[in-house]
Amino acid sequence: MRYLKIFFRRPSLAKLLHGAFFLFFLRQKRDNSPQELAGCASASPFNKLACRNNIDDQIAGLNLQRYFESIAGDLCRDMCSTEDCSNATILATNFVNVQTLVPGKSGLLMGELMSSNLNNVCGYNVVQVEFSRLFKLSEGGLITMTRNPTNLQRTEYAVKNCVVGSYSATPNKLYLFAKIINTWTGKIIKMTSREVDLSCK
Repeated sequence: MRYLKIFFRRPSLAKLLHGAFFLFFLRQKRDNSPQELAGCASASPFNKLACRNNIDDQIAGLNLQRYFESIAGDLCRDMCSTEDCSNATILATNFVNVQTLVPGKSGLLMGELMSSNLNNVCGYNVVQVEFSRLFKLSEGGLITMTRNPTNLQRTEYAVKNCVVGSYSATPNKLYLFAKIINTWTGKIIKMTSREVDLSCK
């Protein structure tokens, strides 16, 4: 016992043991921390990553097919009940951002989805056209024809109806708007919209 007391009285050994206990405690705390934080860590990385991306990347990651299938059904329901849509041709524009009237990558994707579903759901023969070649934004903020509708009857766009699409994105929501416009009169025949959740919670 006398030798043990002398052993532990030595200052250098006491410091060494103190340091060893401190390292052991620190390691135990570090080993326990992943288990304590596992639930939080596993639930958030994807959402945080999605929130860091720009809006085009977020939209590209969505499954929009069902929304455009539903939109096509809404637009065609009345039209195809009075005429045979499988023998009709309709124009379809790319979707444009309502703030800029520029499609961007998202608008081009939406235009393709709209055209595909107008054909698959309604049976239309679809001709895709650029939004800016037929439509513009009026001073009152409304979408109007770029030229006299009666003149369009004598051009390559001499198709009676056109589906015009637009979208608006906020940090939490994506809004889709689609209208059937009579290119001979400029009047809106049918319109519908959808709301898509973009929240990063």
